[in-house]
Amino acid sequence: MFKIIYTSDLHGNKSMYERLVKRASEKDIDAVVIGGDLCPRGGSTLKETVSIQRDFLEKFMIPLFSRLDKDVFLIMGNDDFRINECVLESSKNKNPKYIHKKSVKITKKYFIAGYGFVNPTPFRLKDWEKDEGIESASPAQIFPEEIRTAEKESGSIKEDFGRLKMLGSPKKTIYVIHAPPFNTKLDMITGGAHVGSRAIGQFIEKEQPYLTLHGHIHESPKMSGSWKDKIGKTICINAGSGYPEDKLNCAVIDLDDLDNMKYYEL
Repeated sequence: MFKIIYTSDLHGNKSMYERLVKRASEKDIDAVVIGGDLCPRGGSTLKETVSIQRDFLEKFMIPLFSRLDKDVFLIMGNDDFRINECVLESSKNKNPKYIHKKSVKITKKYFIAGYGFVNPTPFRLKDWEKDEGIESASPAQIFPEEIRTAEKESGSIKEDFGRLKMLGSPKKTIYVIHAPPFNTKLDMITGGAHVGSRAIGQFIEKEQPYLTLHGHIHESPKMSGSWKDKIGKTICINAGSGYPEDKLNCAVIDLDDLDNMKYYEL
């Protein structure tokens, strides 16, 4: 038995982080997994907002997790400035472990791998957006300008997953992917439209990974009535936070018994 607690989209809510650590500190939990959108919003200028997020990582989140005696695996999400990725990559603390485009052995049987990029959104911040690499329509943009704090990365989501699957057998890997797969119970926005990634959905359908963990579309579990779905035999989860509600949405998952995972609002 190896249990993880999974959540996503905490957006810098310190109370939620503290509740997460409190629950993770209990004996039944072996590791923590966070699916992106780590940092707070706010700031009157781009420079100020980038600084706020960097301070949050350096002065709150990393110290908080470094005191936890269990592994913490995480990725960034599309609301996290990619210029601050180096803070996670260069940290010399035991925790957290940054797994974007990496695969790490989590038990004797299973690996965990991460991916932070999302398919195009209508929003301004483009640090973590990529083309799908397959035929798909891009959404109309709300604002005429784009915001980037890092150079646009070449390639597509489809190409990235072609490389990611080579790091370890998908059937033995838990994938932590910020964007949910398209046309599922995990990617439904208010109004009922599906806005997830087609390329991620195709990857799951073809490779049938052991488990996939998502976030990004906060309202989807309420809109669809479910925080989990299946693509073939693969169980897929969206445990994105209740932000802006004061709820830590999370799932406790025994990696050896996926039929009995539990969902909590803390």
